[in-house]
This record gives sequence, C-alpha cells and structure tokens, in this order.
Amino acid sequence: MSLFSRTFMGLGAFLIVAGVVYGVVARDYQGLTLSLTVAGGALLFGAYGVSVLRRARRTLATAPVRPGSAADDEPHVGPTIWPLVFAVSCIGLVVGAVSNRWALLPGGIVFVVASVGWVLDIHRQWHHHAGVADAADPGRRR
Repeated sequence: MSLFSRTFMGLGAFLIVAGVVYGVVARDYQGLTLSLTVAGGALLFGAYGVSVLRRARRTLATAPVRPGSAADDEPHVGPTIWPLVFAVSCIGLVVGAVSNRWALLPGGIVFVVASVGWVLDIHRQWHHHAGVADAADPGRRR
C-alpha cells in the first residue's frame, strides 16, 4: 500500500473513532455526522489509491519492456509563465473573497486565461514532441 493510501485510510479510521467519541461525549450529532462524512471521504480516497496502485502494478507486470521507452513516451515540459499568472489570479480571488468583491471578476478572468494558456502551452509541447518522435521513428505505435 502506498503512503497516500495509508495516510487516508489512517485518517478515515481516526475520524470515525474521534467522531463517535465526540458524538457520544458532547451529544452533538451534527458534529458526529460531519466527522463520519469526512471519514467516509478519506476512506474513499484511500481505497481509490489502493485500486490505482494495484492496477498500475498489474499493468507494469504485464507490459513488455522496451529499452528507452520512458524517455520516448513523455516529453519534458519546459519553463512557462502560467504558474505565476495562476498565483496572481489567486491573489485577486482571495482579495475579492475577503475584502473587495470587485477583485473577484478580474481574478476570475485571469484564472480562466491562465488555465487556457497553460493547457494550450502543454498541448503544443506534447504535439511538438509527438511530431519529433514520429519523424524519428515512423513505425512507432502508440
């Protein structure tokens, strides 16, 4: 089991115990319900992590090994400005949520622009890599 799965499974178990103890001692059944809901979500994430890990191990065990396939399959994504634009948009969104509601609109617009720009930038780099790989090895299958 991966660290991700163990962490969320442990968190889910802890929240179940803590929620039941809290609900019984404080007689606050809303808190008990909320704690059990979060515990269920944590257990769901942990179970998903376990299933993904098992599926990945099964795929790797049955996949044929090709020399140099890891370097050929995934390109290196170069430096880009879009994470900085995301940070600026998040500042606008937080300022808009906390104090000045008018900052939400520019923050949201910059967020959407950053999302589209980053996706297009990565998409362009992937297509460039695919074109270079296909030109180098025309018989390569995907």
